[in-house]
Amino acid sequence: MKALLVTLGGFSHINAQLLKAFEREFPEVDFETFSVSDALRTDYPTLLRCLSGVAREYGVSSFGSREILRYRLFRSRSYFEAVSRMLQRRFGGRRFDFTVQTQSIFSAALPGCPNYVYTDHVARARLADEDQAGTGHPSQAWLECERQIYEDAAHVFTFGPKIRNFLVDEYRISSEKVSAIGAGASVRPETAPSTSVERYKRRNILFVGVDWERKGGPELVDAFLQLKRRLPDVTLTIVGCSPDVAADGCEVLGRLPISEIEEYFQRASCFCMPSRVEPFGIVFLEAMQFGLPVVSTTVGDIGAIVLDGETGRLVQPNSSADLAQALYEVLADAGTCREMGRAGLDRGRQFTWEAVARRILEHAPGVTASSSAEGLQW
Repeated sequence: MKALLVTLGGFSHINAQLLKAFEREFPEVDFETFSVSDALRTDYPTLLRCLSGVAREYGVSSFGSREILRYRLFRSRSYFEAVSRMLQRRFGGRRFDFTVQTQSIFSAALPGCPNYVYTDHVARARLADEDQAGTGHPSQAWLECERQIYEDAAHVFTFGPKIRNFLVDEYRISSEKVSAIGAGASVRPETAPSTSVERYKRRNILFVGVDWERKGGPELVDAFLQLKRRLPDVTLTIVGCSPDVAADGCEVLGRLPISEIEEYFQRASCFCMPSRVEPFGIVFLEAMQFGLPVVSTTVGDIGAIVLDGETGRLVQPNSSADLAQALYEVLADAGTCREMGRAGLDRGRQFTWEAVARRILEHAPGVTASSSAEGLQW
């Protein structure tokens, strides 16, 4: 069997992990891959036409910053149509048993070939949330293109139930055509994590994230300073970015290779990333698989991953006082911290890329998995 996997960039290591899982679970399927972003990067005429279309659709304010331009470029009708034409030129005459695309900012549907969409976010979720990123909202023209992606798909898979419900309630996609199937962890323990009381007595908080502001880093530092007045031995380790933090007991490590991050998951006592905006949050799955209780916010689908009061604590975003209190409730007693960490360890076992691969391809024609994937307990 032959299949085409269409992606946009690295997607936070997700594409590479998913492809490996497909190949492990379904060796009879030969996957060809195609990166839309790599193809566009060297296709200057098409890129210029897309940028011109962005100006018409959103206005010249789109060129005010790289972040705004990137967001609007990938959510414009000109980009959507350009990618569709590109895929038709390259693959329209080829035979595939099915196609799979990650993210829903283009359509990989080819004539007569079932297309499966796996996405963590939909544009209408941005309309429902406050625009924290400062990029504005998607245009009506883009919303119409995006709806076409889901209508043309044989099945749509979402990371979590909130986005699934958006597709059913806001996009009017049949509930039988949409499934919330979770995600997997990119960083997984090579050795079994310790669940000893001594580990949780250390009171080391771990933050792992690249986008310091969007991931709630400033609120975490403020909460950490408040918490130290009640638990003087608490420490904070920051991985993934290099904010200027002057706080006793805080270690800033910056960007690290993925192979080196396990060490910090293994030695931490709890994980905290109080995101302001977060579609899903794979890092929370990683934290649980290392036996860490998670303290975060109620945004996006975090509440579907972290069970408040059982595997961690959740608070409203942008509240350092509430965050400090939640961290205190998790870290003050090592026994409580350990109990939450062990509950997260049990819950985290159902979130693997192998299970995601099986949940997707059990819908594909002619594909048989060696074992079935159990449904998620949301």
